[in-house]
Amino acid sequence: MRTMMKLKTVVIALTGLLLVACSPRVNQPPPLSELEPPTDEFSGGVGSGAGSANGPAFGDSGTGTNIDTTWGGPTGETGLTRRPGGDWSSNSNLETIYFDYDKYDLTDSARRSLLNNAEYLRSNPQTRILVEGNCDDRGTEEYNQALGENRALSVREYLVQLGISPSRIDVISYGELRPAVEGSSESSRSQNRRAEFKVAG
Repeated sequence: MRTMMKLKTVVIALTGLLLVACSPRVNQPPPLSELEPPTDEFSGGVGSGAGSANGPAFGDSGTGTNIDTTWGGPTGETGLTRRPGGDWSSNSNLETIYFDYDKYDLTDSARRSLLNNAEYLRSNPQTRILVEGNCDDRGTEEYNQALGENRALSVREYLVQLGISPSRIDVISYGELRPAVEGSSESSRSQNRRAEFKVAG
């Protein structure tokens, strides 16, 4: 009897391990710790690396990283076609989120802005948004793509914590490809480290 009980326990444990081992893997961006960080204030290049590897992005440049909200992978198509209603436009009711240098964690100011954005989204429950992660010009292409992606994802995660459905939020990284302000001063660069919002039209 005792041997039979041990055998059942072993069979159940092995079945559980087999299920875990055979479960599908989720495609996630590489952690920033595995990428080469910016070496100094003035290094870097034009960033499209991850976009060319992961499929064309939303928008008119055809570069960037398209991140499906379910991590299902790239669309492989040009333009805003991942979902119906592919026209995205700016919305002055949604505040831009700014980040510290080489960071994707949200500042207190960013959290306050996201509270306002969440309130707007709750008042407009049919609105779907695209969060665009951006970087300044320091760092490698791959690093800036991943950093922009993590910035967009941190915004998305916080909005979800505030009660916004994840199905309403798409994210994309443009790395350093779409600066808000040209220039290499800290003032210019601080305006380029951002997440902007577009709404589905």
